[in-house]
Amino acid sequence: MKQFLKIGCLALFVFNVILSGCLPPEAFELEPSDCYEDETYVEEERTCYLTCELEGTCAEDPGLLGFFGDFLAELGDIVFGIPEDVNVLVTYDIKGDRPVDPVEGEPLSDIEDDILADSASHQKMWNEFANIIPAENRKQITQYGIFTDGEENTMAYVEPVQGAETEWRIVMDAVDAENKKEQRYTLIHEYGHVLTLNNQQVPFDKEANSDDAAYEAAFDACPRFFTGEGCANQSSYINAFFDEFWADIYSELPESQDPDEIYEFYEQYEDRFVSDYAATNPGEDIAESWTHFVINDRPSGNLIKDQKVQFFYDYPELVALRDKIRARLYSGDRRD
Repeated sequence: MKQFLKIGCLALFVFNVILSGCLPPEAFELEPSDCYEDETYVEEERTCYLTCELEGTCAEDPGLLGFFGDFLAELGDIVFGIPEDVNVLVTYDIKGDRPVDPVEGEPLSDIEDDILADSASHQKMWNEFANIIPAENRKQITQYGIFTDGEENTMAYVEPVQGAETEWRIVMDAVDAENKKEQRYTLIHEYGHVLTLNNQQVPFDKEANSDDAAYEAAFDACPRFFTGEGCANQSSYINAFFDEFWADIYSELPESQDPDEIYEFYEQYEDRFVSDYAATNPGEDIAESWTHFVINDRPSGNLIKDQKVQFFYDYPELVALRDKIRARLYSGDRRD
């Protein structure tokens, strides 16, 4: 039986935001006193950069595993996906690589009131993401939002922009932002969705996302992997990934997406997945495998989960991007 599975953390939903004016531009400008000792203030951009980055003398990352440490053994504790009844507190447009023109939602608690009022922290959270992913590799991300679902729940998620589905927005939890290991892992994972599901990889099918019947018809008509956003291009990363690693077991994936059933599926094929969450569906699997590709050393084993990480080394552009992200992660560590 064919399964009609939309990638959970990427399903579209209607924004519940209310226009309530703009924050002052100076809320997003740093002062020289905001810089760390190893940073230099750039007047033209009114922000801080590592001095060695400006001089081109930053050391290459000698081992991100030292930063992530035993965190990688606790991946089952990470919560991904769009929370139910998510309340996005503010959404920014990204212009000139900066968050601007905030559109505010309605705070529902004192904590949400405090988060919404702290515009400086919004900028710092965006900087965390912008410092990891080079600007030229995240042009599809045109919006940035802030929410919270409480401590140690969903750290961040991505989704197509409502009404402009070839563009994407990333939404981050303000409460969990101080957990740097989980934050950076999650941001790399979420960028993996944008990398593998953007419109150049998977053309967005607006009609298929209009109702269930249209979705099922589009699913049936797609001769390649149908991600939920649309029918993947023949040469897309996710289509190649699906053909190599999922074609033989996809029909066994629990259609209900019940967490207990998914975990049983994971246990059945444990040597195929870098984490239990990767077994959720092919979209989450490629995002998790991408994250391990970035963070870990190249695997030497021949299990299918090792082959999934090796998969990315077949694409020179992804190897080059990995190097850039790892160097940026190393620089970021020095800020903590």
